[in-house]
Amino acid sequence: MTKQLSSIDMHFLLKELKSLENSRVDKIYNNGKEEIYINFFKSGEGKKILRIISGKAIFLTETKDSDEKPSHFCTMLRKHLDNKTLVSIEQLEPERILKFSFKSKEETRSLYLEIFGKGNLILCKEEYIIESLIKHKFRDRTILPKEKYKHPEMQYNVFDINKNKLKEFFKNSNKDKIVTAFAIELGLGGILSEEVCLLSKLDKNKVPGKIDDKEITIILKSIKSIINKKINPQIVYKNEEATDVVPFDLEFYKECKQTKYPSFDEALDYYFTKEVNLIKKESPYEKQIKEVERIIKEQEDTIKSLKEKVEENTKKGESIYNNYQLIKEILTEINKAKEKYSWEEIKKKLKEHKIVKDVDVKEKKVVVEIKEN
Repeated sequence: MTKQLSSIDMHFLLKELKSLENSRVDKIYNNGKEEIYINFFKSGEGKKILRIISGKAIFLTETKDSDEKPSHFCTMLRKHLDNKTLVSIEQLEPERILKFSFKSKEETRSLYLEIFGKGNLILCKEEYIIESLIKHKFRDRTILPKEKYKHPEMQYNVFDINKNKLKEFFKNSNKDKIVTAFAIELGLGGILSEEVCLLSKLDKNKVPGKIDDKEITIILKSIKSIINKKINPQIVYKNEEATDVVPFDLEFYKECKQTKYPSFDEALDYYFTKEVNLIKKESPYEKQIKEVERIIKEQEDTIKSLKEKVEENTKKGESIYNNYQLIKEILTEINKAKEKYSWEEIKKKLKEHKIVKDVDVKEKKVVVEIKEN
């Protein structure tokens, strides 16, 4: 399983990322299309490297793996963010979106990281999009240059939910199970939704509309207890394989092996760097092989197309040869008719002919249909 940060994960991670505030952007790199590394420098603290994996995660790391040639998006980030100071990082709660605000003496820029769906990185000036990693038109928003940046908004905010809102949430839910409603409509994700059900001692398959007042009180208490948990970062293992990285202890994983880390940031770094092979970087040799394979495929397709044309033209030639006498007679008749009649008149006379299907007066052509033998 490849981890995708939840809204609550980001809530806990943000506290650690705040250490980057008031740092200056030193260098920016990319690794493939979906990874960005931003080097920050802070007086008295030195350099820090921020790794951003679009649609997956964000964390500080000790090492970077970058392409020799920067992508277009990386080049745009360098142009607009180099030497600017990161003045603030905030989460647009309850969304899985982080907003980075940069400033220099002359201007400000914003960088939005969206960690949902395929993910995205969106560079803005005064809330208008300059460039984005992925361009897209949604039903309710457009991610294209010069468009105003608009982020999706969930109806319920898990961070300030109260009993009345939770009651309304269950009443309006269109899901058939509470665990699904928590995951999608409340934005908790799969694991934390399971955790809420476990802590509340409720059947996760219960229909949202059948949750009573007493159960709502218990569920609210469970949600608040998760949000207020003491941080205890860990990577979770099942059958010796890393399956998740979480910022605190979970009842859901109590039977699994866990490795603890000093910070959530370090746990994420180890998980994505050591445990998960996210992006397999192609070597120049592999790229050459792919290019040769592409050329061979194109040539094979061309040969196949030519063979089909040869077969088609061969059949046409055989049909003409087998009906040569008939075609010759028609040509002779038409040549004689041209001496007395116009092409319009010839067309009318040949209208009921058995094998003459059309006469093109403008091009002076006759179309005949002959059977293949």
